[in-house]
Amino acid sequence: MLSVGRTLGAVCRSCQTILRGLLTPESSMFESRANFKVRRQLKLRCLHCYFIRVDGRWEVRCTEYAKHHQKEPFNVKLLW
Repeated sequence: MLSVGRTLGAVCRSCQTILRGLLTPESSMFESRANFKVRRQLKLRCLHCYFIRVDGRWEVRCTEYAKHHQKEPFNVKLLW
């Protein structure tokens, strides 16, 4: 009876270490990235920002800071 308790304890500990390894986030897998902000009036926020026209909408992109990305709102009236 005593040996069964010890083996169960060892099995539980090994399961816990396996589960902990699965639950920890791996930062190398996912890269944090900022999304575009939709704004009516676009402006360049730094020297690295530039305007570009994509699919009929103006966008601001930045080579240095991803949080500077901006987009013009989509004109719904063009769909009619």
